Amino acid sequence: MPEMKVDRLVLKAGAMDPRAARRLAEAVTAGLERAPLPGDLAQRAELVRLQVRPAPGATTDNLAQQILSELMRELRRR
Repeated sequence: MPEMKVDRLVLKAGAMDPRAARRLAEAVTAGLERAPLPGDLAQRAELVRLQVRPAPGATTDNLAQQILSELMRELRRR
């Protein structure tokens, strides 16, 4: 199984409550730990920037999943 090393993960949560922002960061991190990774990921992705707008009424878990989906999609495109 390929490995991924994340040196830095920055989430700008806008006007989100600090506790909710922390839960979001923890949910994204946990999702990354479980994510299936492309075999040559380490050679393809040094910096990824995304802008994800939450769907109306999205929960923290929904937003974390949305972020993970967009991140995985971007990593597979490279």
